[in-house]
Amino acid sequence: MTVTRLIFHSICLLGLLGISSQSLAWDATSHRLTAYVTWEALTPTQRDKLSAILERHPRYQSDFLDVMPANIMLASEQEQARWLFGQASIWPDTARQFEGDDLIRYSRPTWHYIDGAWIRGEAQQGNVYVGAEPLPSIHAESTTPIEHEEDVSNVVEGIEFNLAVLENPLSNGRERALALCWVLHLIGDIHQPLHSGALVSSELFPSGDRGGNGIATQSGNLHARWDGALRNQPFEDTLRRMNSFVRQSDLADIDMNVDTWLQESRQIMYEFVYPDEIKAAVLRSERLDTSLSQFALDDDYVGEMQALSEDRVTLAGIRLSIALRQVLSN
Repeated sequence: MTVTRLIFHSICLLGLLGISSQSLAWDATSHRLTAYVTWEALTPTQRDKLSAILERHPRYQSDFLDVMPANIMLASEQEQARWLFGQASIWPDTARQFEGDDLIRYSRPTWHYIDGAWIRGEAQQGNVYVGAEPLPSIHAESTTPIEHEEDVSNVVEGIEFNLAVLENPLSNGRERALALCWVLHLIGDIHQPLHSGALVSSELFPSGDRGGNGIATQSGNLHARWDGALRNQPFEDTLRRMNSFVRQSDLADIDMNVDTWLQESRQIMYEFVYPDEIKAAVLRSERLDTSLSQFALDDDYVGEMQALSEDRVTLAGIRLSIALRQVLSN
């Protein structure tokens, strides 16, 4: 099976070919899986170079070495290096918990997602509209690179900016280490469908449901359910399955356009994430002026969500490995 067919599988399960969020994107399990798939695809020399970059992180001691689990501390140097690489992939979420100056210095909450009305080029909006007129599109520049951190406002721009910092020979060690963490994290984030847009309705969610945060289910809101879709899966079995797929894949045709990654996530959101039952309930709630009821996601939905999430995490790991190899080659 090729990487193209992995994308096909993710979307054809839905019958197609072709936001503000207060939750985290993917949980630590999915981000670490993405990083480990990437790690497996890199050569020992490439791993060493990335590890050397990470060691220049300004909080390397406190946020990496000091929190290393005992079993990893007793493991081989390569196992420790892999764990640290995975820790880098979740560090941007860790930074959300900082306080005072460190919160201001390191946390970038708007980088983790994108407003569903944001488009670039010929892309379509990322909002699902239920009984509401589409919001005005936010047209972004298609060719202008972002040179200053303060101009980054979403996950697409965050990926492009941090890849540029990582690749720039004039970047200092601190800047490159931070950029590496963000690249590892954001390429995972953009593959989470509910970080690509939201459900918009006329009264209940006039500015969007914050990427599923406003939709309650029997075990947390819809966004949280997607974040943790792989949390209860056997980690090593899932990782072996992902790595096996990557080894059998032809990576030559993989699309490395960030806009394409966004549109894949939006396509999944359009066709699967918000089932008809949720859309109908939103309309009914607005018509009757009642609160929105809690949804019980059935086994079919949960199984499909897990399969799609595994595909997206694997694809994120593949693309991340290609992006990092390109950076290191330069």
